[in-house]
Amino acid sequence: MKSYLYTPFELARIIQYHHMDSESYIELLQNIYCHDNIFIQPEYRYDQKKFILAVMDKLNYLSDPVTYVSEQSEIEKDMDDLGLKNNSVSDDTEHTFSHLIFKELRIRILYINQKGIARMKLHTLLSKLGYKRRSPNNIGYIYNCLMFYHIETTLKGNVPCSIETVKYDDMIVFRTV
Repeated sequence: MKSYLYTPFELARIIQYHHMDSESYIELLQNIYCHDNIFIQPEYRYDQKKFILAVMDKLNYLSDPVTYVSEQSEIEKDMDDLGLKNNSVSDDTEHTFSHLIFKELRIRILYINQKGIARMKLHTLLSKLGYKRRSPNNIGYIYNCLMFYHIETTLKGNVPCSIETVKYDDMIVFRTV
């Protein structure tokens, strides 16, 4: 269940992907904190400042990882020298992505796109997920994610559609329910 929640690193990747300036991404993070709080990891749900700073920290890492790592080691050394406790915890799992395409899709629909929808062809969705075909397992995974993130699929003209029956080159319209 925790893998379905927004991590600061994933949000930083989404911000970076959309080339947002600082004013835009702060507004985005405030909107996510206020309106999508249930999708934020529990350790950030009740502290907006901690949440925004964690995402900004990951943005700093993404912009220049080599400098970031060298500065982190210097900060840790200084804190040890001063006898201060370092609360920064870093592990390999923070750089893994779970359900990122669906997280980005929900955020794009709700906060980035002005129209409140997102469009994508089925073959694009499958390729972003690393799939080449529609197997029952792949379709099941897609439906689980769509259900969790409250996203519905339709075709042009608001015609309901099913991922199992839509053609590979059909444009699917995604919107939140």
